[in-house]
Amino acid sequence: MLNPSKSDCITILSAASQLSDDAMLPLDHRRLGLSRNGMQTALAFLTERACFRHYRGGDGQYAVGGLSLQGRLRLEQLSNG
Repeated sequence: MLNPSKSDCITILSAASQLSDDAMLPLDHRRLGLSRNGMQTALAFLTERACFRHYRGGDGQYAVGGLSLQGRLRLEQLSNG
């Protein structure tokens, strides 16, 4: 069972919330200010919960699309609760 940091999840969800409908955000742990393990754990947790409209991963490179309804709800829940 994954147990990501709340702040790591908020960081990824906040970055993805700024995207337009068709855009993809390439995830780079250094650019986001996260550890590699922290980013990967949070990303796995969030993608399992369908927080993004699109997701692409392979060869250690990950990208996410804008937030789904579930993602917006999760961001609000983590930010306010």
